[in-house]
Amino acid sequence: MKITKFFLMLATIAALFTACKKDKILEMPTITDMEVGTANSKVAFPGTDLHIEAKLDAKETISSVKLAITPISATGWTLNEEFTAGYIGSKNSEFHEHVDIPTDAELGKYRIVLTLTDQKGQVTTSESELELKYDPTLPQATNFEVGLNTAGNDLHLEANITAVNKIAKIIVEVHGGTYEKEVEYTDAAMVGSTTYNLHKHVNVTDAPKGHYHVHLKIVDQAGKENEFEQHFDKN
Repeated sequence: MKITKFFLMLATIAALFTACKKDKILEMPTITDMEVGTANSKVAFPGTDLHIEAKLDAKETISSVKLAITPISATGWTLNEEFTAGYIGSKNSEFHEHVDIPTDAELGKYRIVLTLTDQKGQVTTSESELELKYDPTLPQATNFEVGLNTAGNDLHLEANITAVNKIAKIIVEVHGGTYEKEVEYTDAAMVGSTTYNLHKHVNVTDAPKGHYHVHLKIVDQAGKENEFEQHFDKN
């Protein structure tokens, strides 16, 4: 009987140890559906911004989100940035950022590492590659500005647009927290033009208080697109 009880006790301890190990694995933060570049092309161009997106999950809540970009060769552009707004303290979050690429960034291949840390100090990373290429025919936006009126219901946007392959459409996306709004413009004065002075107003009455990203996407008639970003706060 004593031997039987001893083995039962060992079996119980082993089961508890295994359960604890499983619980610990389940609590690890995760990064899924990582996307680099437009349509996950993993290609970007100096002088533009780089779209990066991923789904973040941390059962113990997020304490840190870091992005590192380093050249695979010996030299090139490097970036180390930590993001806090909209992520810290959350359990589930969509990482959606646009990183400015310097106009003098060296062409070539780069490694991207996204690091997620939870409140328990557990760390998960996700890696991808990026290639910087030169494309002088991409549509461009200069002097891109956004501004919210005092009432907090009207968002002013302005930019100078150029498109060697002629403009097909312009898309404006406003997002922050759970709020998201997209507006597409195909004005007669815009479509088919190589230059256009964009001046629009977006109604954001239904947007709650918070920090917002504004994405300006220009699509040309060759199917090429380029995206630019600004920010604003609604108090």
